[in-house]
Amino acid sequence: MRLSSRGLRAGPVSLAALLWCGAVQAQGAAQAPETSSSSGKKAGSFWQAASALFAINGGLWFYNWHVQGSEWADVGTRSWWANLQAGFNWDDDVFGVNQVAHPYHGSLYFNAARASGYGFWGSTPFVAAGSLSWELFSENVRPSANDLINTTLGGIALGEVAHRISSHLLTRRGFPAGRRMGALVVNPVGQAQSLVHGDDRAALDSSPSSSAFLAVGQQGAMGAEPQEVNGEHPFLGLTFQYGSAFDEHVKRPYDAFEFSLHLSPNQYVVLTHAAVSGLLTRRKLAMSRRRQLMLGLYQHYDYDDMPLAKASSQSLSGALLYRQNPSGRTQLDLGLHLEVVPLGAISTEHDRARRRDYDFGPGAGVRITGAIRHNGRELLRVDGRTVWIHSLYASNADHYMTTARLRATVPLFRMLSAGGDVSLTLRQSRYATQPSVSARLPQVRAYLIWSPS
Repeated sequence: MRLSSRGLRAGPVSLAALLWCGAVQAQGAAQAPETSSSSGKKAGSFWQAASALFAINGGLWFYNWHVQGSEWADVGTRSWWANLQAGFNWDDDVFGVNQVAHPYHGSLYFNAARASGYGFWGSTPFVAAGSLSWELFSENVRPSANDLINTTLGGIALGEVAHRISSHLLTRRGFPAGRRMGALVVNPVGQAQSLVHGDDRAALDSSPSSSAFLAVGQQGAMGAEPQEVNGEHPFLGLTFQYGSAFDEHVKRPYDAFEFSLHLSPNQYVVLTHAAVSGLLTRRKLAMSRRRQLMLGLYQHYDYDDMPLAKASSQSLSGALLYRQNPSGRTQLDLGLHLEVVPLGAISTEHDRARRRDYDFGPGAGVRITGAIRHNGRELLRVDGRTVWIHSLYASNADHYMTTARLRATVPLFRMLSAGGDVSLTLRQSRYATQPSVSARLPQVRAYLIWSPS
């Protein structure tokens, strides 16, 4: 997919809008009613979903060709036949386009099907179909394998999160106009479908617990190598936790997930982090009044755009999950994930092309999570991840990146806390024909946290 710089902003801006929406949804969280639409739920409408996909691709193509005048959007039967004959290649778009804008575009396809009455699994083929039709018929350049994978897998993750958050907003009490506007911003295709067709085929069967954390503060890198990336910048972050893998109601994909978003304007970018971890299914191994042990299968979308250490991936993980309740008010959660990475992108210093300064390839990883909560508030959290990416396109290299973060919060008032975290990111890139490269990026953050839910 080719996007102008104006198009590139659309994905991050829409994601950033979730910062406001998370605050809006929390206004009525304490009084949220249980809802159920399963008895009257309609079957998915293929033609409604297909027409929405056609409108999405047609509208974006019209803008790129007739408004922007982009040469790559000059398509017809010759370009269609050429694309069908050429097969798939890799592209050299900038990091944000390939790793954020494409998954966001895929989320529109996903919610076109979701709003047409399809469930999670039923909506996934529409994402692949929308992406494939765009690659073959909406551009006159060779189709991109990385676009198809990122749009499909990332679109599923971001799409289901947008669907859940927008539906959750509409079940809250208070500020109806604000909630509906928030749902429209988070999930424009889903809400447009509801307005056009006069129903809500994608209503949730239940309304699980959720919490939103809005953090505002300062971020700094100290002791990074090389030194020019050191400095302080403002920080704005959102974490949205929806359900828990240990909840009784968890039956379907994404009945439990976590979404996080960080904005930290600097000389490089504004959007520095976006991530989704969604539970697809689980199996209980042991359970007592104080302890729970289970296996979980997760889908992950990760995006980090940091100096010297940008990385993004689509992955699946098998996880061993443990919860202990030493008292009725205190809770300990632990998780160990083994990851498979179908496609990842990671910084490179060699074999760059156009504006591409990263390599593509598959890989594997390990991640750990741990959290201590008291009275429902998270006091201490640790996250760690090591990922290996073997480059299939650009340089001949194996890349290793490890990130560890420790976060602590101190409650101040009912909805306000003070927080801070320290993190360290290490990257080592081993090239077959060029010298190896190492990068080190320690960071410190301090912020105030508003958690109205």
